[in-house]
Amino acid sequence: MTGVEGLTWGVVGLALASVLALLGRRRKSDAELLFAVFCASMAMVLLRPELGDVPTAVTALVTLGACATCNVYWLVARALFRGNGGVERVHLGAAFGVAVLIVAYRAAEAAGGGAGLGALGDLLTLVTSTVLVLAFVEALRGWANLPRDERRLRAGFMLVYGGCLVGGTVSGALASASPAWAPMHRPVVLGCVTAILLFTHAALLWRRRQPWPQSPVPATVAMPATGVPAPGIPRESRGAPSDEDIALAAAIRTALEQRALYREPELKVADLAEAIGSVEHKVSRAITKGLGECNFNQLVNRYRIAHACRLLLAHPSRSVLEISGDSGFASLGPFNRAFKAATGATPSAWRAAQRASSADLPPTTPLVASPSHARPRITCPSS
Repeated sequence: MTGVEGLTWGVVGLALASVLALLGRRRKSDAELLFAVFCASMAMVLLRPELGDVPTAVTALVTLGACATCNVYWLVARALFRGNGGVERVHLGAAFGVAVLIVAYRAAEAAGGGAGLGALGDLLTLVTSTVLVLAFVEALRGWANLPRDERRLRAGFMLVYGGCLVGGTVSGALASASPAWAPMHRPVVLGCVTAILLFTHAALLWRRRQPWPQSPVPATVAMPATGVPAPGIPRESRGAPSDEDIALAAAIRTALEQRALYREPELKVADLAEAIGSVEHKVSRAITKGLGECNFNQLVNRYRIAHACRLLLAHPSRSVLEISGDSGFASLGPFNRAFKAATGATPSAWRAAQRASSADLPPTTPLVASPSHARPRITCPSS
């Protein structure tokens, strides 16, 4: 085995180990799931030149597996910099379209080419170049309003990812222009892949500690006062919150607002406690004392319904059933009951009323209100 072959198998091992590590996590973000797909596909890409004389079925399987690299990494970038929900069906469809194009090109190549192979290759180059650029551009989105730490993460992404793109492209051009450079191309590519794998792992770990905001409440979801104490202003009969209650309340808000844990249908108090590094009874007490909520279910349902309202307005073609599942409800019945209890209308009627209304929309109100004398409640705005 040559040094380059050994390096290749080392990077393949790193990619496959990454898949196992990512899928082994109990809670996986969209970015982590997509990155696992990318790592598996990258391992297949690196294995293709090493296959040698193997059955045709194995070659075909590896070829299929190698079609989720640049297109899926674009999705990874979207999920990393936009949070859960940043990748929607249209983006998955676009990535799938690129994968189909890659497979078609490989199939035509294996069949001996033909007159259309050059045109197909040009189209593939254009499309893959586009998604590579889109992944880079994701890091620039909203740059002027980003906090300093977020800018550092994105600057690191642009440096590593952009540097690897430039390095791989220049190395390939040099290898094509001069045979003397050809032996260097493979090690450069392997080095670039390693850098992207390691940096993305680091970025995902950082994102777990510094979640990016997920699903803002739509401007049309008004939350007027109801005479019930707001989060952070507990009922007097329950006693004043301790410093620990207040700290845990802030951690709960972060977990729900930024990590969007409420979108998990089976979410329990124990899961929330694990997510913020606490225990069940303390989290339950923080929910009632620190946030002023009646119970865990009421708190989570308010987040779920607000998220559903956003989706109902932003995606008029999506069914209520799809939106209920995306918002964290296990079935349609509980969603309809909870939604009507919160807004006074069924989801379908609420969406129809919003679309029919031409009145000015009320200002955006935070999902969990800042301390005041009233806890917000999601209602259908008056038309």
